Amino acid sequence: MNTQFNLTKQKGVAVITAVLVLAIAATAAGTIAANYQLDMRRTENSITSSQAWAYAKGAEQWSMAILARDAEDSTHDSLDEDWAIELPPFELPGGYIIGKLEDAQGKLNLNQLWDGKEIDPIIKARVERLLKSLDINPDLVHAIIDYIDPDQDFSGPDGAERDIYIGLETPYLPADQDMADVTELRLIHGIDQKIYDKLLSHVTVLPRSATLNLNTASAEVLACLDPNISLQLANDLIKEREDEPYKQPADFINHPLLRAAEITVDTRELGVNSKYFNLSTRAVIGNSRIQMV
Repeated sequence: MNTQFNLTKQKGVAVITAVLVLAIAATAAGTIAANYQLDMRRTENSITSSQAWAYAKGAEQWSMAILARDAEDSTHDSLDEDWAIELPPFELPGGYIIGKLEDAQGKLNLNQLWDGKEIDPIIKARVERLLKSLDINPDLVHAIIDYIDPDQDFSGPDGAERDIYIGLETPYLPADQDMADVTELRLIHGIDQKIYDKLLSHVTVLPRSATLNLNTASAEVLACLDPNISLQLANDLIKEREDEPYKQPADFINHPLLRAAEITVDTRELGVNSKYFNLSTRAVIGNSRIQMV
């Protein structure tokens, strides 16, 4: 009887062991398959990401070539030239690429508010008019000036110097120098996301030597050049500019529409050509999306 019982017991253990081994093997096989799929996906993502980056960098090189050719062939920069295009979705193997090249000098350069020694009154007045036209408190110009000037004196109402910034819940220091990127506007006291979004299409930060290109400036920017230029007049100027871009600043200053209205625009920091451009590119290959500015 004992022998029969032991044999039965051994058979039971063997069955359990076989089931356990089978379960372990199945689990191992499942894990290996999952890891294999994960490795395949990682490899695929790595390849498509590299491809997307390569296409984005290719768009950058293409843009540089267009701008280099334009610099040789023309004495002014306007929106009727080859560089001023928005690339529609261009089909690629496994995806597409889109891109847009914009003139960075078609906007007000906020770094020009401070000329290195003092506030530039002409630029300050232009910025104030732009802020007012966008329904933004014009006194915020003082906060912008205080952010870039090196002194600790408040430039005017709503100004903000170092004492204001170090008293914030999360303290930091103002730049006290020219801004390196327009996104620094979000660090300036009094400028929230809503104001930033309104300003972004009309202002930039560039070296102080960069002039405002009258051929690419928006109606809002043209209107801020003089208190007597209405938005309607600025739009009329843009419409005529489409047919005949300005070859020199004097063409704008002496424009019949301005002369008829007896408007004399100060030529400070105005020009008709550009050295600074922004390229925005998005490349999509498979599941990889690359955005480059």
